Amino acid sequence: MSEGRVVNILISSVGGQGGLTLSRIIAISAVASGYYVRTGETLGMAQRFGSVVSYVRVGVGKKVYSPLFDLNEAHYVVCMEVIECARTLKYLRDDGVLILDDVIKPPTSMSLAGKNSSLKEQVIKQILEVVKPERVVVVPARDIASGLGSSRGANMVLLGVLNRISGLFDNGKVEEAISSFFEGKARELSLRAYREGYKYLDKR
Repeated sequence: MSEGRVVNILISSVGGQGGLTLSRIIAISAVASGYYVRTGETLGMAQRFGSVVSYVRVGVGKKVYSPLFDLNEAHYVVCMEVIECARTLKYLRDDGVLILDDVIKPPTSMSLAGKNSSLKEQVIKQILEVVKPERVVVVPARDIASGLGSSRGANMVLLGVLNRISGLFDNGKVEEAISSFFEGKARELSLRAYREGYKYLDKR
């Protein structure tokens, strides 16, 4: 990333998915890298399963005074759920990159109707009509994390993909940030999930 630049990252999730943790790990990585950083979030009414939007602004060689940015200003939008992704897509710049976990958590009534799969396909199709396919990276982050032992590592899988695409941080700085945030088994899982996400593009 060039000097004197601010990179805007928006993280879209629902409560309980780890979107806030993801934004904090990015912030810790930024500080460890000697960058300026500001974070902020808006939370839905429900602590769990409510809408959560996190704003992260990383500055290299340029100070950042506010965590917020306007529509069409996010260089990267990282989505942990497809419906919330559709709602926050308006923040993505025309030349920005969308990183999307193909997970859907619709209202309970719709879940009971057994329409999750078809709804997910419809929403992803709508997203691809708005964003050029070459600027969208769909990642089975939850499935990757589950294969490592826990779906809770999906946010770290997405972090790996984000850092691979953006080149924002040295891998060592990110792993230091993860290690400082988690303990015990959660630390090991998170590190493995990050590494799997980082090399995911090599497997596509």
